[in-house]
Amino acid sequence: MTVEQAYQKYIVKTEKNSTNDNITTDKGRFVLLFNESQNKLIEFFLDRKSEDDIRYIQKIHVPSKSITPKKKQESKYLFELPSNYFDLTNVYAYASSECCSNEKITLFPVKNENENEILADQFNKPSFLYRESPYTISSNNINVYVDDFKIDNIVLSYYRYPTQISLIDNNDPEGDFDESKKIEFDDKFTDRVISLAAGEFDLNQENQRFQLQKARAIQKA
Repeated sequence: MTVEQAYQKYIVKTEKNSTNDNITTDKGRFVLLFNESQNKLIEFFLDRKSEDDIRYIQKIHVPSKSITPKKKQESKYLFELPSNYFDLTNVYAYASSECCSNEKITLFPVKNENENEILADQFNKPSFLYRESPYTISSNNINVYVDDFKIDNIVLSYYRYPTQISLIDNNDPEGDFDESKKIEFDDKFTDRVISLAAGEFDLNQENQRFQLQKARAIQKA
C-alpha cells in the first residue's frame, strides 16, 4: 500500500462518503496521526506478546547487533543504543579478565538505583566467575556493570522504529507525500494503523466513532 492509498482509506474512515463532512483532514495531520498510531500499535503488540501479533512486526526486528563500548564510567561500561532503537528483545555481552578473554556473559536488568547498592548486592553484583552482570538502560545507553573484568562488546537484539512517513515539504500540509519513505508493513497491519489513526482523529474531534475505530485497530487479526 502506498502512502497515498493509505491516506485515501483514512479519508473514507473519517469523512462521510469520502467527502468533507465539515472536518478538515489535511495530509500533514494524517502524517502525524499515522506515525503516532503505527508506533502505538507496535508498542501494544509488544506489550501483549501474542505470537499472532508479533509475526506482523518481525520485519522491524534487528537480531544480534554487536556494539562496542562508548566509554567506561566508574564501575560500568556505557553502550549507546542505536538511533532507531524502539524496544529490547535480548542482550548479552563478551567480557575479558586477567585469566580469560572473550567470554560470553549473561546480562540481566536491574532498576536504576544507586550504583553502590548494585555493586554491593550479593544477588545482583557483577561476577566474571558466574559469567553474569547487571545492566540498566538510561539516557539512551545500556550501562553494564563490572568489577574486576572488562566488557569487550554487547550483542543486542531489538525492535527498531518503522519508517516514518512524511511529506516532501513538511511546511506544506497539502503537499505530496514522500513516497521514498514507504510503508513497511502489509495491508492487513496497515489497515489497523489507519483505523487507529482515524480513531485518534475522531477522539480529537469528540466524535462518537472513536471507540469503533479503536476496536478495529486492536482486534485480533
